Amino acid sequence: MALIEVRGLTKLYRMGDAVVHALDGVDLNIDRGEFVAITGASGSGKSTMMHLLGCLDRPTDGTYTLDGRAVSDLSDRELAAIRNKQIGFVFQTFNLINRTSATENVGIPLFYARQTSTRVPSMRALERVGLAARAKHNPNELSGGERQRVAIARAIVNDPILLLADEPTGNLDSRTGEQIMEIFHQLNTQGVTIVMVTHEPDIARQARRIVQMRDGKITSDRTAAQVIAEDGSAAPRKWSAATTTAPAEEIEAPTHLTVTKARLMAGANAALTCGILALAIWGLAFGLAALLTRKFDPQTLAANPGRPPPTPVIVASLTACVGYIAGPVLAILALVFAVRCRKRLRTEPGLWRGGRRALTGLVLGILGLVLPVAALIVSLAWRAVH
Repeated sequence: MALIEVRGLTKLYRMGDAVVHALDGVDLNIDRGEFVAITGASGSGKSTMMHLLGCLDRPTDGTYTLDGRAVSDLSDRELAAIRNKQIGFVFQTFNLINRTSATENVGIPLFYARQTSTRVPSMRALERVGLAARAKHNPNELSGGERQRVAIARAIVNDPILLLADEPTGNLDSRTGEQIMEIFHQLNTQGVTIVMVTHEPDIARQARRIVQMRDGKITSDRTAAQVIAEDGSAAPRKWSAATTTAPAEEIEAPTHLTVTKARLMAGANAALTCGILALAIWGLAFGLAALLTRKFDPQTLAANPGRPPPTPVIVASLTACVGYIAGPVLAILALVFAVRCRKRLRTEPGLWRGGRRALTGLVLGILGLVLPVAALIVSLAWRAVH
């Protein structure tokens, strides 16, 4: 079932005695989960199309159906509810409030939806765009890419069925633009329907489908793979099987950002693994040593100095030594991996799962250092008392 159905959509503007056809009888269907780029020259009608799809304006004629509901004739209050709950907006100029933190900016749609608890969903949205570490910073303390990621988090905080992006990379350098597009690819893979307006051909080719407009009409509606094949141009660096239907030979090698994110996940996994192993090895060694020490009383062994200690006692001692050495070493490795991973997540749009794994590894690493020291202190104090 189509998420968006547009039939005969027309928008007229009167400028004195002249009538401008911003949209002239447009027909368009967009299914759920699609990633569509609307492109065209200035004045082609793509921005007007975006405003109508976002329920920011009303058409002069024609019908617009969103998720099975005809929205063309709804009241202003009903349109406002749709914009707040079903549609997310990402603008070229970010449109953030400078005197509030990133978390508060992201929570604005929740505030207008009269939700009392906004912090948890706001932090979850920031994690989805890899910006949880900058949640307390104001927009003037963030880079352009980070501000756009805050804007994206604000757009998805209500889990909308449709995400509209108006020139999302227009004010960003090429590398930061790639990061923003990577986030869009992630969201689209998670099932978010994205409609993006852009005049940049390289950005448009990163969508699954390209709709070209001219003089208020759709002149072309093709997949990105068809556009690239017919134009004879090179596939964009972000071209991947997950986001397009290009043949295998047209898919290029992983990009720098993809490799960086893979390293982030590897570091997060290493931190988590080292933390778990640190606690497991230390706990096993301490438990085994305590069990064997109880079974073979040290006073009994001391009463027979000529007799060598039983093999289990030797094993217990060696196990304890290995545990007290290997445990802290693994804990330190967990801390190193976790700190490096979380530091990179502040500047790269990494997977939020990586951030959680790195945080868990950090906590386990701290426990892997604190618990052995605490146990040693308690043991020495107990021996001193007894």
